[in-house]
Amino acid sequence: MTETITINPLTRVEGTGRVKIEVEDGAIKDLQFSVAVSPRFFEYLLVNKQAEDAPRISERICGICYVNHHLAAVKAVEDAWGVQVPEVATLLRRTLNAASFITSHALHLVFLALPDLIPIENRNVIGVAEANPALAETTFRLHEYGNRVVTEIGGRPVHVVTSVPGGQTKGLTGEARYKLLREGRVALTNVRKIADAFFGIYEKRVDDSTEYMAPNTPYMGLITKKGEYELYDGDIRVRNSKGENLMLFPAQDYFKYLEETTSSHSFTKIPYLKNMGQTDGLMRVGPLPRINVIDKMQWGDAAEYLKAYDKFFRRPTNDTAAYNLARTVELVASVDEVLDGLSRDLITSERTREPVKARAGVGYAFVEAPRGLLHHSYEIDEKGIINQANIVAPTTFNHKSIENNLRAYAIHHAEAFAKKDTRENALWGIEKIVRAYDPCLSCSVHMVDVDLNVDGERYSNRREA
Repeated sequence: MTETITINPLTRVEGTGRVKIEVEDGAIKDLQFSVAVSPRFFEYLLVNKQAEDAPRISERICGICYVNHHLAAVKAVEDAWGVQVPEVATLLRRTLNAASFITSHALHLVFLALPDLIPIENRNVIGVAEANPALAETTFRLHEYGNRVVTEIGGRPVHVVTSVPGGQTKGLTGEARYKLLREGRVALTNVRKIADAFFGIYEKRVDDSTEYMAPNTPYMGLITKKGEYELYDGDIRVRNSKGENLMLFPAQDYFKYLEETTSSHSFTKIPYLKNMGQTDGLMRVGPLPRINVIDKMQWGDAAEYLKAYDKFFRRPTNDTAAYNLARTVELVASVDEVLDGLSRDLITSERTREPVKARAGVGYAFVEAPRGLLHHSYEIDEKGIINQANIVAPTTFNHKSIENNLRAYAIHHAEAFAKKDTRENALWGIEKIVRAYDPCLSCSVHMVDVDLNVDGERYSNRREA
């Protein structure tokens, strides 16, 4: 007898997703993780548009990761046009990107992930606020600080406007800089409170290797030339679970190292490492992979928490349970990077932009978004018009690995799924794993599933991944 169990929708994640589990005679027959958001055709929104408009158009893909799309788009255009921006523009963009991590990571950790980590009756934001009102208030204050930095550098709190091909349309005034620095000292105190709370939770956590499972995958993330933590620039490092470096490549080599296929049951495409194939080459990106691929953390506070992290999880680790603690280290690092940027006198330099001229070319860019690597590439003609665009969001990279992670969990806990009195907790375990990745499902959709019969002839783009 086969029974189908469905989680629809998944809760406390961005977008609409579902998980379908087939149980047959007490065993897991199949599991499918699907992004149920319909295709949004965001690449087609860029085609036939002026390349200089790409940063403003592409950030509309997401109301959470808009800063990251804005920056990836402008970097891809600049790469196509061979543009070198002023040093201050790069510093402003780095600080802007780090500030976006403050807002996203703070909210995810305390209001989306924390209900999975502490024993509260109402496993939601209200339950967290009731259980620990001081932590909730601290989180809102930290989130507010991140938004202020984004607004000051990006020009507005949502869908920023200041990054253009050639640099930034405006700099940071001395008055604004010192105000953000003063407030940043408070933000550093607040982020340490949040980090201490999460490390305290992990100290009490029962180490259960089957709670989140530990799929063996390659890890992919940006690093500096020194192997340090990087969010805006640098090269892609791919490292395996043994700590061996497999690849190191720039954004321009995207199609040299990566290929894309499609899913038969989800509105996503599936990137994989070309030389490893569609099974072994399914990577993971995001907070855990970023911590897995670096050699060291360059800021003092974050380095301190990374050292504490190493007491819970070896590096690299496959354990999905490490995602939220890695995200905690990153939250501290994002405040550190913002303060580091604001502390440099260069950030108030007035020449923030170089003149540019449109030309034909192909441009590639990677930027780290809170959920992982974000890739933009554009083919631009001699008039500066985008002829072709490719955008791969973090959840697109992660999609198949999340599904494999869920399948491993379901197989191990098959008995709990088969019995109705234990099924609820087993299903909650599925959702916990998805939330650990913090997927942005609406950013990941790409394809239309076509399966038509016209006059007896079948037309289909279905392809098994």
